[in-house]
Amino acid sequence: MPFDDELGRMRAAFLAALAAGDASAAAAVYAKDARLLPPGAGPMCGRAAIEAFWRAGFQAGVAGLSLQVSELGGGERLAYEVGHYELRLRPADASPVSETGNYLYVHARDENGSWRRAVEMFGPVGGIATLLQRG
Repeated sequence: MPFDDELGRMRAAFLAALAAGDASAAAAVYAKDARLLPPGAGPMCGRAAIEAFWRAGFQAGVAGLSLQVSELGGGERLAYEVGHYELRLRPADASPVSETGNYLYVHARDENGSWRRAVEMFGPVGGIATLLQRG
């Protein structure tokens, strides 16, 4: 797909920003009016709110993120990415922990033709969804 490389570069910039603890650089991959839908919280709307979300994450101990893309598709203006993540935390007052889960990104081209993350949802593996699957 023609956008694979562009989205890969954007993903790498995002991961590098998280590893460096740089909330501004992490937020730069999002569209100005992006929506971040984290588990257990209300929607974060707009790049400034998303930057504040990541800044609070770094203060809580976010130390890095790994992404494994399982599906990528779309067209000229919109693309989607589905995958699995591992979020690593090193809280100041506790032992390091990690969370694994699934994510969905919707990417859109901005007015300059660059890809930006328009919508992001992620959630840990486990919880009620695991119970429902056991049915």
